[in-house]
Amino acid sequence: MSEIPDDDGLPEIRVEAYDKIDHWRDRLDQTAKLKKRDVFERAAADLFLEAEYERDLGAVQAISDAVYFLGRDYAGLCDDDIQYVMVGAKAKAEQLNGRASSMAGEPTVSRDTVEPPPAESPNDYRNGKAADVDDHKATFEDAPPLTIEQWLARDLPEPDFIMGNWLSTTTRGLLVGPTGLGKTNLALALALHIAAGRDFLHWRGRRPCIVLYVDGEMSRRLFRQRIEDAVNRLGERPTGFHALSHEDVEKFAPLNSAAGQAYIERFITQIKPDFIVFDAIMCLLAGEMKEGQSWAAVMPWIRSLTRRRIGQLWLHHTGHDESRSYGDKTREWQLDTVVHMKKIEREDTDLSFGLEFRKARERTPETRLDFEEVTIALINDEWISSGKMMRRGTLNPSNKKFLDALTNVYASGQTEIFDGRKVVHVEHWKAECAKLGLIEKDKTPKARSWFSRNKRELIERNYIVSHFDQYVWKL
Repeated sequence: MSEIPDDDGLPEIRVEAYDKIDHWRDRLDQTAKLKKRDVFERAAADLFLEAEYERDLGAVQAISDAVYFLGRDYAGLCDDDIQYVMVGAKAKAEQLNGRASSMAGEPTVSRDTVEPPPAESPNDYRNGKAADVDDHKATFEDAPPLTIEQWLARDLPEPDFIMGNWLSTTTRGLLVGPTGLGKTNLALALALHIAAGRDFLHWRGRRPCIVLYVDGEMSRRLFRQRIEDAVNRLGERPTGFHALSHEDVEKFAPLNSAAGQAYIERFITQIKPDFIVFDAIMCLLAGEMKEGQSWAAVMPWIRSLTRRRIGQLWLHHTGHDESRSYGDKTREWQLDTVVHMKKIEREDTDLSFGLEFRKARERTPETRLDFEEVTIALINDEWISSGKMMRRGTLNPSNKKFLDALTNVYASGQTEIFDGRKVVHVEHWKAECAKLGLIEKDKTPKARSWFSRNKRELIERNYIVSHFDQYVWKL
């Protein structure tokens, strides 16, 4: 089985797997309700065997996600049934792949004739009787963190914020508003300011970023005009900004299809964006928007972008009821941020609206100003906001010591140039903190946790900026 060449610009997941997902989705969609369970078992067995041929863990997870959504949204099964089918199918796939791998040369198992896993019942699985469960050989030592002590000692990467404290390279956001209210104008201005690393309205810009704007709605003539207007307001042309119009792509495939995702992945491979704006859901996805199936089909890909630290903002319309997004609410469940626009009349402009954060997982007491409801308008070709720019917060004694340690590293000359500014490598900062006795030198989980906490608080209080866990610099 040939794999997609690395230089083709396509994602690591192979075309065969994409095609199989589409095949089983269509098959389940056309299957009578009483037979969907049997078809899903065959689909799970087939797709998990496809996953055995993937080299990238992200691709394996994407296939696993797709299997789950096939079971939930197309077969209509409960979580218990889906899980026991998936466990059996995965074990069967590992067995088949293991037998094939023991032979010389490439695996020769035919994935088109895979038998479904044994039909144990969910009760059998819960009682530990499902076939091949012992093959996993799971031990307690393999278990993920479970206790409070384990969780509090974890050294997890902080968000790489790129606009205020609400947009980062791992954000999954939704911007909702009535037709004609200014979603595209706002999103384009936001994208250009992110690319330039400039403040926008009452949000602080962090650093110049690479941004991809995917438009599925306007004519390219009008899209060009919107870009030109936004660039003139900004006063510069950020080199990191890229825009793709659906009109420039013959037979533009919807992004809830394998072909559509593969096409966008070509640009992701080429430009390596920090952030993508998708404008808008109704134009970029296919299928009925009232229910959750269309969105569920794209959700595994959305999560894969998050794993690769590519932030996203999806634009969406309201229906006749302008107080809520059109269609099923389930699309908001796995998102971090949901922002609603509502019209506010002003005599001096045609573009004026209120912005309300209805979901904001990154909001903290320190960052609440970034998430407050505000009024925004475009007056005399200039964006204005009723919001207040976050000022520096009050440092506690511990924060001040860690900030002083960072100042010492700057003074020692251990700096590098990143995006045109002097930055400090996080490891140099940690070393100085250890030298001053702020953290333990042996890099214990407790020490890593204490360092991360102070770093996060300094970010929230607008004293420093962190780029992943590699660089940090003072504001």
